[in-house]
Amino acid sequence: MNEILFYITHYGMYLLYGLIAFLILKSIFSASLKSYHSRWNTLIDDFNFSTKDFYKLLKEELENKGIKRIKMEQVSLKEGNALSSRRSYLRITWKDYQYDICGAPFGNGFFISWWLLYKNSFGQILISKIPFVGGWLARKLYPVTYYKIDTASMFMSYAQAAVLKVIDDITKSQGIRSLSEQERKPTLQDIFKR
Repeated sequence: MNEILFYITHYGMYLLYGLIAFLILKSIFSASLKSYHSRWNTLIDDFNFSTKDFYKLLKEELENKGIKRIKMEQVSLKEGNALSSRRSYLRITWKDYQYDICGAPFGNGFFISWWLLYKNSFGQILISKIPFVGGWLARKLYPVTYYKIDTASMFMSYAQAAVLKVIDDITKSQGIRSLSEQERKPTLQDIFKR
C-alpha cells in the first residue's frame, strides 16, 4: 500500500508539473495561433430572426458556392473569461483560413458579424518567440505573399456574398429595408503589417 502511495505522489507531481507547463505554453501560443485579416458587422433594427435558422440558411448558401474542402461547424465560444457565458458561432474553415460568423438577437434587432482569420503554423509561432530576432526571422521565413492575400480575399468575398444573400433574402421576405452599400463593406486589416 505504501508503494502505491509513493508512486501516486511521486508521479502525480510530474503530472501536475506537466499540466502547469502545458497551460503556460498554451496561454503563450494561443494568442499567436491566428492573425486577423478582416471583419464585418451590422445590426438590422426591428428585425427578429432565429440564430439557428440563420446559420442553416447560411450553410446552404455556402454549400452552393462550390468551394472544395470547406468545413462548417457550429461552435460555442466564451464571451470573456473562463466563467463567462458562451455565444454560438458558425465556423467555416478552408485551407489556412477561419471565418467565424455570429448571428444573434440584440434588443429589437438582429446583430450579424464575422471575422476572417489566418491560421499561423506552429513553426512560425515558435520562431516569432525567439527574443530580439524572432519577429524579423518569422517575417522572412513566413512572408505575407500575394497568394496568401488573394486566397484570403477570395474566401472572404465568397463568404461575405453568402452572408449578404441570406440577409437580402430574409429582409425581402419580411418586408424590411435592405442594407445600404456602406453597410455591406467589410473592414480589412493592414494585411502587410506583422
